[in-house]
Amino acid sequence: MLVSMTVRNIALIENLQIDFHKGMNVLSGETGAGKSIIVDSINLVLGGRADRGLIRSGCEKASVEALMDISACPQALEVLREQQIDADGSLLSIQREISTEGRNICRVCGVIVPLTYLRGLTALLVDVHGQHEHQSLLDNKNHMAFLDSFGDEDFLAQKQRVAQAYAAWRESSARFSALRKQNAQREERQEYLTSRVNELNEAQLATGEAEKLVAEKTRFASAERIDGAVRSAYELVMGGQREKSAMDKLQSACDAMRRIEELDTRFKDLADRLASAYYEVEETGIELRNILEKESFDPVRNEEIQERLDLIRRLERRYGMTADELVVYHEEMRDDLNRLGGMEERLKRAEAEYKQKLLAYRTEAGKLTEARKRLAGTFEETMQSQLKELGMQNTRFACVFEQPGPDQKKVPTPNGDDHVCFYIAPNPGEPLKPLDKTASGGELSRLMLAMKAAGAEHDGIPCMIFDEIDTGISGHVASVVAQKMAAIARYHQVLCVTHLAQIAAMADAQFLVCKQVSGGRTHTAVSSLSGDARVMEIARLIGVTQQQQESGVAHARAILSSSKEWKRQSFL
Repeated sequence: MLVSMTVRNIALIENLQIDFHKGMNVLSGETGAGKSIIVDSINLVLGGRADRGLIRSGCEKASVEALMDISACPQALEVLREQQIDADGSLLSIQREISTEGRNICRVCGVIVPLTYLRGLTALLVDVHGQHEHQSLLDNKNHMAFLDSFGDEDFLAQKQRVAQAYAAWRESSARFSALRKQNAQREERQEYLTSRVNELNEAQLATGEAEKLVAEKTRFASAERIDGAVRSAYELVMGGQREKSAMDKLQSACDAMRRIEELDTRFKDLADRLASAYYEVEETGIELRNILEKESFDPVRNEEIQERLDLIRRLERRYGMTADELVVYHEEMRDDLNRLGGMEERLKRAEAEYKQKLLAYRTEAGKLTEARKRLAGTFEETMQSQLKELGMQNTRFACVFEQPGPDQKKVPTPNGDDHVCFYIAPNPGEPLKPLDKTASGGELSRLMLAMKAAGAEHDGIPCMIFDEIDTGISGHVASVVAQKMAAIARYHQVLCVTHLAQIAAMADAQFLVCKQVSGGRTHTAVSSLSGDARVMEIARLIGVTQQQQESGVAHARAILSSSKEWKRQSFL
């Protein structure tokens, strides 16, 4: 329920706090006193359109704060938990602030939230029915939702089964549709994939191959230089060309000195040193030969590497990806080609699944249609009874299940295959016609009230606000409307703006909205009425003049007493 509301700088309201009560709360007052401003403030804090024209003249910003008891609305607690917002026990604070600069700030329990979140939360808590909200009845797209809201647990369970069957059908439909599109392009796609797969098959790329080839090419570039130098040194040391090698020359020098070594010790030392140098050069030659054998440069292999790298670079440029990515892409294209090869079989399976899911949906939708028609019969009887009590005793009301035209295809929906429209015949002898072609504003207002009264026990929204939807009614019908609202107030908190004494007298709490002037400015004030003050306000609503004061006050007291007695007897 709405516990309290604080309004600051909204139109004629400077600073106003209203503490509401359980049951039926009524706001009354002279025309222009500011009753609609109260409703506008409620709409604003619930997430309605932020009109900067609402800001009190001379002020830069305005705000509305509402304190709500959500103990009877577990859905709201769940929505709060989703955003990790903690309510103060069962009390929820909501604040909306607007400014002339265009700022629009929404807070829930002090936490700034998006406007869409605020609207989603408050939609679970408050249902506002103003002078224009009942116009939603004119849109037949809303009629089936109105009807379904009266369904019991079994009906709602069947709706859930239909929604699940619809989701399964839609998923299978999407798969089947995608496969049909693929199949239509299959030949072209197969040709494209085959040419590319064949090209990559011939290339036989391997992951990491390009990197290894580059490394080998780098080594070969150095190996060519090494091979030339070592080979030249080896030939000079060990021979192999026409000229004598270093070893041959050292051997000849050593032999020459050996022939004269006995003549002088110096010659013998030189012969020994030349022999030693010979053996050292021989070891160097052997080492050079070993290097040539191990680090030999293969020009054929070098050319193969270059050609392979050229092929890889061409493919990389052609496909716009690296060699390693090409290996993966190659595998993916082969998989796609294999899938396309089995497309016909997959298409058959997808079509069979699609038809099976559609049949399952139609079966559940058919059961829902039967349940909805039974519900419609009960709903029609309830509405006939409610409308009779509201002075529309000659009105016939019907839920018409309209069939699609011959050129229209019956497409599955989450709510089944039905299209329900409300028809009425306000006058005897007239045929049933759609609401938008028949009902007047007053009739629509009473139709909405009849629905709310009929569904009061199971409507899950805790607070309902009625803004002068009693316009255009009077007399006995006004008393019935008051009783309907009182009946709704047994299950919901009701806030009602009214000009009718019968409705005001039925309230559990009544507030007077009036204009006051102070400091040269006009502002709206709200006061809670009780005792004689309430009697006088009821008398004003009746239209009592000064000359009728005594009898009018007595009449007001009688209306209040009669209303109290009716509630006592009706709600035992």
